[in-house]
Amino acid sequence: MDYYGKRIVYAVDGWADRVFTPKYNPLHWLGTLCFFCMMLILISGIYLFFFYRTGTPYESVQYLTVEQWYIGGIMRSVHRYASDGLVMFMALHLLREFLLGRYRQWRWLSWFSGNTLLITSIIIGIIGYWMVWDGRAQLIAQKTAQLLNDIPILVEPPSRSFLSDDTISKMLFFVLLLAHIGISLIGISAFIFIHVSRNARAAIKPPRVIAVATLIVLFILSFIAPATNAQTADMAKLPINIPFDWFFLFIYPLASVLPKWVFWFTSVGGVLIVFMAPWLGRSRRLPPAQIILEKCVGCEQCNKDCPYEAIRMAPRKDGRPYLLQAEIMVSRCASCGICIGSCDSKATNLPDRTLEQIENEITELLHLAQRQDGKPKILGFICEKSVKLDEIVDTKNRSIKGMPNVPIITFRCAGMIQHSIIEHALESGADGVFVSGCQMEECYYREGAKWANARLMGERAPVLLPFKGPASNYSRIRVYWLSPLSQLHGKYLISEINLFRDELSHISNVRTYGLIKPAIPRERIYKKAMAFSAASLLLIPAFLILFLSTKPTYPFYSKDQSLLKFTFKRSGKQVGCRELAEEEVETKLKHMRKTRSSFARLRMECDRRRLPMYVEVYLDNKNIFSKTYYPTGIRKDGSTFAYEEIPIVPGVHDIKVKMRDLSVEEAYERKEVEEHVEEHENSSKMGASKDDILLDYTFEKKINIKAEMSAIIDFDEVNNKFYVLGQNEE
Repeated sequence: MDYYGKRIVYAVDGWADRVFTPKYNPLHWLGTLCFFCMMLILISGIYLFFFYRTGTPYESVQYLTVEQWYIGGIMRSVHRYASDGLVMFMALHLLREFLLGRYRQWRWLSWFSGNTLLITSIIIGIIGYWMVWDGRAQLIAQKTAQLLNDIPILVEPPSRSFLSDDTISKMLFFVLLLAHIGISLIGISAFIFIHVSRNARAAIKPPRVIAVATLIVLFILSFIAPATNAQTADMAKLPINIPFDWFFLFIYPLASVLPKWVFWFTSVGGVLIVFMAPWLGRSRRLPPAQIILEKCVGCEQCNKDCPYEAIRMAPRKDGRPYLLQAEIMVSRCASCGICIGSCDSKATNLPDRTLEQIENEITELLHLAQRQDGKPKILGFICEKSVKLDEIVDTKNRSIKGMPNVPIITFRCAGMIQHSIIEHALESGADGVFVSGCQMEECYYREGAKWANARLMGERAPVLLPFKGPASNYSRIRVYWLSPLSQLHGKYLISEINLFRDELSHISNVRTYGLIKPAIPRERIYKKAMAFSAASLLLIPAFLILFLSTKPTYPFYSKDQSLLKFTFKRSGKQVGCRELAEEEVETKLKHMRKTRSSFARLRMECDRRRLPMYVEVYLDNKNIFSKTYYPTGIRKDGSTFAYEEIPIVPGVHDIKVKMRDLSVEEAYERKEVEEHVEEHENSSKMGASKDDILLDYTFEKKINIKAEMSAIIDFDEVNNKFYVLGQNEE
């Protein structure tokens, strides 16, 4: 899986690198783009907060959109599209890291917190849409309540709170505002901190060019398609042809298409699998780095260079004349070897790849390497992640294919290459050395290529010092920062090695003194026209955001449809009491049986459980559903609730409802019947007809329900009868 995933990512990255250059490739900055979008959401959200009124949510947002379009409308649109961009960038970032295999072992915390950030952001976005209280918010409220109805710990179905405009609590929008702000400021901030807590020098800002281009694109979207309200929320009407934002609201179509158990099984199971991915099929973890305390001088360079803060400096414990000593935090160590390249005193090592083993390997390879037509020997140090080794390396003699005089040694990361390794190679007979690592913006271990380049350029300790002797200076070193794009960069590397070999042939007999820095490929320089063409490609994801967040609608309801909502709340009859037999009374405590008059209740055993209720609903003398509802509470002693939505054809209909309390025996038997046979067989199983069973509570009315409207059948527990709301009775 990781192999094919990497091929996909590298292919896409390669195309983007050619268009934007590796330095400004947006795919390398997805995480920082998420943070940039969060800042835009925060700034615009603060402005919107000053004008939002919980008492008149729709009117206050409409004022911002229409009356204050020049500022408030733009701020709202930026808030909206930046939120869509945040979800898109988060999803792409997580998908990219997953395909590259960057979620296991020491990265598990970042993966876990990143997925939590995505889910939390979606929840915040849904609440934000809800706060507007237009037709889209009405749809969200109804569909969210239906999802919450399936959660057994909730006593009353939340859908009963959205039966009509009168049933909606005045405190709802105050609670939504608190949740929207609280989760955003506290939850998001906490998970961002956790997400970057194990990354030293975590990148949170994209390059200025990318940030400006993103901001311009968001403003373009805000001007050509400003965010607007849908129709006013009306609980008596069905929300039809409502603009649908698929970035946040995708869960509702899934819930409407799939059976309940399938939806919850796939949703909960899918989320659990995603969060558990770092431990599923877990690959073998490499042994962590080790500190040789006898050589450690406490210089802190390894601590500064470690990209995952896996090295800490502690007070010296062995009495040596240094203040500090380095210690490895095993749980954070990525075994990348960057600390080896950082240590000038050779105090760090990898148990399975020591410096001594590497130097012996260099000596052996240079001894076996064959000179080809008198051409110089070149030793290559290649990062395992930078190129596809199987396409350019001859595994028989561990050299570049077709170049037996160019042996190579692979490293886990270019940052592992210590200056003493290069010195040893040149002193052991290599005419030249080249280093090949990942592009700095996409280093597998975050900063390995960056630090290796800085050391070779003399910009970061430990620096590579000039060598003594003729023709033994920096002109004998080359550096190539590549991306593992198989054939493309593999061929490029081979062509560069040929050029390097030709240059070494010309300078081999020349005495050169002084410092000549390693040759590093120049960055691509954009002309204005090329920069504009590359930046214009960012409009493609912009229009994708525009399309998925405004244009499509999902047909939850149709124009030629009406909705019948059947609901009730009722406290069923208690199971009752029974008189205890004499032997049962004798088991009671003696001090509780002093008198029969004062403690007569000892002879009675009462069951507080309430009886379930069986309901049948008829539409034009046709049974449209039959169901048994059970009381709530741990002891089954609470009220019984029901909520059902039944799509019907508009027009005049005869409605009939039958309901009765079932005895314990009837309820148990009926439950088994409902699980195994069709409802029409219940009468024979129960030994009674439906009419005999359902005579306790009956209701009959003729109603006229219009298209795109809803009618409500509810139960008046005080007067003990059903009634209709929302439509004209005939």
